[in-house]
Amino acid sequence: MENLSNIKIIFSDIDGTLLPFEGKDMGPTAALIEALLQAGIHFVPCTGRGTGNVPREILNVPSLRYLITANGAMIWDLKEDKLLYKRLIHRELGKKLVDYLRRFPGNAYLYRNGQHYLDTALGQWPPRNGGRSLEDWVRTVVCCDFTELLEEPESETVDKFGFASPHQQVFDQIRATLPEEPYFSELALTSSGPWNVEINAAGAEKGAAALWLTKQLGLAPENMLCAGDNANDITLLRAGALSLAPENALPEVKALATQVVPDCRLDGVENFLKQLLN
Repeated sequence: MENLSNIKIIFSDIDGTLLPFEGKDMGPTAALIEALLQAGIHFVPCTGRGTGNVPREILNVPSLRYLITANGAMIWDLKEDKLLYKRLIHRELGKKLVDYLRRFPGNAYLYRNGQHYLDTALGQWPPRNGGRSLEDWVRTVVCCDFTELLEEPESETVDKFGFASPHQQVFDQIRATLPEEPYFSELALTSSGPWNVEINAAGAEKGAAALWLTKQLGLAPENMLCAGDNANDITLLRAGALSLAPENALPEVKALATQVVPDCRLDGVENFLKQLLN
């Protein structure tokens, strides 16, 4: 049994960690989050999603205050309705990324101010199956031409870019060729699943955002419990003294975790967190 007495703040990924990709009833998850917050333990969802498609059950937790989105690009204070921290992609760099991503067959998308958009310039449309997380995404996405979107006043900065495809070789090509672009030093390349690559501003990562917020709250890494399952969670698991990975996590993520818990479909992370209420 881990010594949990020092844990004062929890940072948890959503998809593949709290929420199986095929979906589940999030009511008990929301109740657990509220119970932890009422016990004086900060709970911070730490997701690749934008605020526009975070599950409503989580956003509506009464005492939830902080939210990390877009792979650590932003930290939101939900009670004050303000952005505390940002590491964003500027418009001109975004235009270069749009030109680059349009070389490939698939679905280019971006997040702006928490809302997500899909590029329709090449007739690209979102897939229609893939579980709860993809359903959330499709239900709330805005389809538009990115050339026009990036000219709008609100597009001075973009939260993150991504590219989805059913073809693994497309991702291999992006991972091989994007680092050859002259602007790559301004970017960070990661993934939240086998179906996508995600592109953030350099320095935007879950671990850095979690450490920043922890310090702002007067806490230290030894007070952090971090949970995640995928490549975009690696920096998060490295940030805290205690880290959890569900059995369904990538092998490299499980290798980093201080404890591997049962699969997210068996609520492995949540059942571990219940120990903090004892």
